[in-house]
Amino acid sequence: MTVTIAQVLALPELNLRVCAGDRGLDNEVRWVHVSETIDPTPWLRGGELLLTTGLKIDDPEQFGPYVHRLADAGLAGLGFGVGLGYDQVPGPLIQAAEERGLPVLEVPVDAPYVAISEAVSNLLAAERYDTIARAFDAQQALTAAAVESGRGGLVAEVSRALGGWAVLTDLAANVVRAHPAAAADRLPALLPDVMRTRERGIRSSGSVVGPTESVAIHTLGARGRMRGFLIAGVPGAASDYSRMVLAGAVALLSLEMERSQAARQQIRRLRADQLAQVLRGAVTGEVAAQHALAWDLDPAAVRVGVYFCAASRGSQVCDELNELMAEANLPGAVVAQEAGRQARVAVLVDGSETAAAALARLASVRPMVPLGLGDVVPIEQVGLSYRAATHAAEVGRAERRPVTRFDDLEALHMLIRAQSPQALAGFVRRVLGPLKQHDQGREGTLLATLSTFLTHNGHWNETAAELGIHRHTLRARIDRIEQITGRDLDSAYGRMELWLALLADSAADTDDQPVPEQGTGRAGRGSGPEQDRK
Repeated sequence: MTVTIAQVLALPELNLRVCAGDRGLDNEVRWVHVSETIDPTPWLRGGELLLTTGLKIDDPEQFGPYVHRLADAGLAGLGFGVGLGYDQVPGPLIQAAEERGLPVLEVPVDAPYVAISEAVSNLLAAERYDTIARAFDAQQALTAAAVESGRGGLVAEVSRALGGWAVLTDLAANVVRAHPAAAADRLPALLPDVMRTRERGIRSSGSVVGPTESVAIHTLGARGRMRGFLIAGVPGAASDYSRMVLAGAVALLSLEMERSQAARQQIRRLRADQLAQVLRGAVTGEVAAQHALAWDLDPAAVRVGVYFCAASRGSQVCDELNELMAEANLPGAVVAQEAGRQARVAVLVDGSETAAAALARLASVRPMVPLGLGDVVPIEQVGLSYRAATHAAEVGRAERRPVTRFDDLEALHMLIRAQSPQALAGFVRRVLGPLKQHDQGREGTLLATLSTFLTHNGHWNETAAELGIHRHTLRARIDRIEQITGRDLDSAYGRMELWLALLADSAADTDDQPVPEQGTGRAGRGSGPEQDRK
């Protein structure tokens, strides 16, 4: 609802008479302004009802250009006072006003301008009160819809309150709800505007104004985290009422999405606990298959991915991975396992290349979180895929590449797959056993030095820089490692044996990871070889 020239004209106490510009009577009046200057346009913003007596205009022929200037400035209407400078509204003014469709109201000499200003102000106040009352009723209806029907009812109520359409999307601009259903078809054309709004961040909005409707785009979320978008179209121009309705809808939908997010977090923690047990082989194949089905996975073809990162980033990477999977509609489960200063984030997904490509997106961010991809296996053999993914991630971290597939590591594939776990454990004991025994109580100093040295391909400066020690200290440690292990680190074969032993030891640590505490989704710190080594 707006105040128009027709409404002002209809006020009986003002005795106004329209003498030109009938087709502009529906023009919206924003305010009343009084001016006797020949060119008042610098002080106009558009939408005013301008009151004048034309005292400054001596030549009636100047009224034509005068009216055109006012029309160009977006004036709503002109009130011309008679009985002072002019006994009647000048003919050139009426002619120009008819040409431009600008309403001209004749103001009698006994109608004070202040009375007109007060009358319009009262109309505007009443209109404002009506807008607030309607918006309050609409927000009550929105709240009831949220309580009774959740997101679907909210979106439908937004559409009804606006007399237009509404679409709710997730963060990737996938349609979650639309009312009416055909409103979903509007989204493709609006995607560029949605993405621009997303780039501006949380609590931003955008608008698209067309000849017959206005479209508003609002981000949804709270606590600095964007969750999705509300996109709504209203006939004609946006109004204070539509903006109030949308503000209430944004608040309610953001709250609903945050509550849904909290519920999803609970589900993710439960899945993390279950996945940790599946990866350890702590449940039967039948139970593992039931878990896979509950996670929308085919038990006959699953794959494990493992990300390596600092322990301080484990929870963050886990959350980012869950969000990435939600955006990509990728089913599965995620668990973060900490061991000393390192965290492994394991994810179980389907065996498709689509899933592998989605996981690779997170690995390529900065700082890089190397991803190892295991084999595609039935759920009963998921431990094999987990160990393979861990090996691949170790190699990827050493070679500073974001994604490494175990299938591409042919030599390692042949070695690991050809050996039983018992044989590999014996190999690790023979090669690294004395060094691990020496490092007990020393925070794994020599093992960490060896791993870093091999990771940097025996480059002294890079190794010393990463460890934060002097080259002479590094030299002393390498000499000590050679003495304890009996391997020559200047020898390619000696380095190969030590490197393979470190990889096999890492895989053995994977098998020894403890089950996360119930509801945490993260493994606790154990006392196995990995803990000693760190």
